[in-house]
Amino acid sequence: MSTLDKAAGIIGVLAALAAAGLWLRASVIDVPNNIDTIVGELQRMGRWNASAAFASFVAALCGAYALWSQLKG
Repeated sequence: MSTLDKAAGIIGVLAALAAAGLWLRASVIDVPNNIDTIVGELQRMGRWNASAAFASFVAALCGAYALWSQLKG
């Protein structure tokens, strides 16, 4: 296993854990019943979700690299 394979594996695991943590954080944001403040909270949830999606994308890229690395030999 090369250093690049190990690095991709570590980055992939860390990114997957980050995505899980970020989505957990987004899911526990309390949305108020007040129409004046709900928009700001929904935007904040959207930012947390976007960060989680990016971390998930990085984890998927690392997983794709690991599969490609194993298939090529």
